[in-house]
Amino acid sequence: MSDSHRERLSSKPTRDRARKSRSRSPAHSPRDGHRRKDKDRRSNVVSYGTNLNKLRAKVLKARIQKSPELSQLEKQLAAATEGVAEQPTRERNDGSDRSSKQDNVVVLPQVDSHGRLLSTSRNKGKDVDSDELTIKQMARIERETQGENTGDRELASQIAKDAGFTNDLDYIDDNSERLLKRSTVKSDDQKKQAAIRDYNAMEAALRKCDMCFKQTENADGSTLLRPPEYPMVALGNRVCLMLPNREPMNDGHCMIAPIEHMAGGTLKCDDDMWDEIGNFMKCLMRMFAERRQGVVFMETVLSVQPSRAGHCMIECIPLPMDKAADVAGYFKEALLSLGDEWSQNRKVIDTRLKAAAVAPQGDNVKDQDGNHRRARDAIRRGGFRNTMTSQLAYFHVWFDPHGGMGHVIETPDAFPQWFGREVVAGMLDLPPT
Repeated sequence: MSDSHRERLSSKPTRDRARKSRSRSPAHSPRDGHRRKDKDRRSNVVSYGTNLNKLRAKVLKARIQKSPELSQLEKQLAAATEGVAEQPTRERNDGSDRSSKQDNVVVLPQVDSHGRLLSTSRNKGKDVDSDELTIKQMARIERETQGENTGDRELASQIAKDAGFTNDLDYIDDNSERLLKRSTVKSDDQKKQAAIRDYNAMEAALRKCDMCFKQTENADGSTLLRPPEYPMVALGNRVCLMLPNREPMNDGHCMIAPIEHMAGGTLKCDDDMWDEIGNFMKCLMRMFAERRQGVVFMETVLSVQPSRAGHCMIECIPLPMDKAADVAGYFKEALLSLGDEWSQNRKVIDTRLKAAAVAPQGDNVKDQDGNHRRARDAIRRGGFRNTMTSQLAYFHVWFDPHGGMGHVIETPDAFPQWFGREVVAGMLDLPPT
C-alpha cells in the first residue's frame, strides 16, 4: 500500500468526525443572539467608562502641570461625556422589559397557614388497606395529614366516587372493604399542589386584611411599609393596641391584636404573645379603674380556617362601675338563650382560674416561691387557653386576665357577628348601630 493511499484513508475518518461534530452542534438560537448582544453591550459600557476615566485622568494631570494641551483635552472630555449621555436608551429598555417578563420565583414556606410544619418526605401516593398499616405508617400519615384527613372524610370521599351507592346498611356491609380503602400517603406532586393552594389562599387573606402592615413597591423599586387602616395607639413587640375604624360604642373602646397576621382566634398565639396580651389587659384595667370604670374583653371567632377567618382581635369596652359588677350575669343569660335547646357542647363554659390552682401550700420561703411561680404560670396560660379549643369556632368574654365565660359556636352562619356588642349595648341602653 502506497503512502498516498494511507494518507487518504487516515484523513477520511477525520473528515467524517468533523462533519458529524458539525451536524451535532446545536443551531444558533435567538437566546444566543440576545446573550451576544448583552455581552457586547456590557463590553461597550465597560470600554466607554474606562476610556472616559482615562481621559479625565489626563485632563486632571494637564491642569496640575499647566500643559498647553489642556484646552484640547477638555474639548475631548466634553465630547465624550455628551456622547455617553446621548446613547440611545433602547438597549436599557429592552433589558428591563426582558427582566420584567422573567418568571417570579417564590419559595414556598415550610409551614402551612396554621403554622404547622409541612411534610417533606418523598413518596408516591397509593391506596392501602387499613389492616395492613403498621404503627410507624399510621404515625407518619397522621403527621402528613395534620389530623385533618379523618376517617369520616375518607369515607365521604369513597362514597362520592361510588356512582351506585345507596344509603343502605346491607350495601355498606357488602362493600365495606372498598369503602374503607383510603389513600394513605400523598405523592410529592399532591403535597406541592396543596402547599401552593395554601400559600395562595394565605396571600389573598393578607391582601384583604385591614389590620396588617403591608409592603408596597414604588416605581424606583424601593419598598414602603404601609400601616394598618386601624388607628394605632400602642405598639409592643408582638401585640399592638388599636382603635376601631368604625364608630366606637363609647369613649375608650379599643382592640388588642397581634401585629402579624393571626387568623382563627387568639388561642393560636404563643406564650410571648399572651404575655403581652395580659400586660395590655392589666394596663387597660388600671387606666379605667382610675376613671372609676370597669372593662370587659370579648373575642368572636366564626371560622378557624386561616383563609376564611379574619385577623384575630380582642375588643375592650369600658363600662360604668355599677354595670361592671353585673356583667357576668348579663352575658350568662345571653349565652344560655343562644341556639337550640339541645346542643353537643355546654352553652356556658367557665374559663376562670380556680382558687385551688394557686392556693398556698406552705409558709416557708421556698414553698411561697413555688406558689408564686405556679400562680404566674397559670395566669400566663389563662383558664381560657386550658379550657377552650382552637379547632372550633367560639365566643369568649374576659372579666379580667384570669378568664371569664366561653361558648362553642356550633352553627357559625346563625351566630350573630356582633353578639358581644349587642349584649353591652343592652346593658348601657345604647341605640343599635
